[in-house]
Amino acid sequence: MYVGYINKPAFIIMRTIKQVIAILLKIEKNIEQIRKIYVPNYRKFKPHITIVYPFEFRSQKELYRHIETSISKIKPFRLSLCGLKKSAKEYYLYLLVSLGKNELIKLYKNLNSGILKYFKNKYMPKYIPHLSLGVFKTNDEIKNAIREIKKENICFKTKIDSIQLLTFDKSHSLKRIENFKLQ
Repeated sequence: MYVGYINKPAFIIMRTIKQVIAILLKIEKNIEQIRKIYVPNYRKFKPHITIVYPFEFRSQKELYRHIETSISKIKPFRLSLCGLKKSAKEYYLYLLVSLGKNELIKLYKNLNSGILKYFKNKYMPKYIPHLSLGVFKTNDEIKNAIREIKKENICFKTKIDSIQLLTFDKSHSLKRIENFKLQ
């Protein structure tokens, strides 16, 4: 459902369209092998770093303006992902951002303000830039996975020059990707 915001956090339900703002990463063989084992439906979700967690917003024109304003002073940057961490809540395994962390945190703060300030992830009170490598049911499962993955010594590097607005349909399948270039 599209949700719009009027003066206060009052929401209007229109129709179902969920969106996420993320950085889609190029597919890297080692990471995909791990995701294939530990991420249910890994094919449905490309490797990504989420910046704004799922939200519904009515005015797409206003949303585009917000995104463009939020990224206007952020230049393309180098990104490195190295090191593993278990999420504080639930059982997610993260590949952590080392280089480019400050830029991602700035993007997060800028984008999760104004019209999108009510859509923060309640399970992540402090934003930790990461790529999810796995979802587990127990602490033992995640500990075993960490032990196995550490043997691979994974480190991924790339350059980020855009962010993506992902739109999903009612069945949570990706419907549309829109790119917003960093200046």
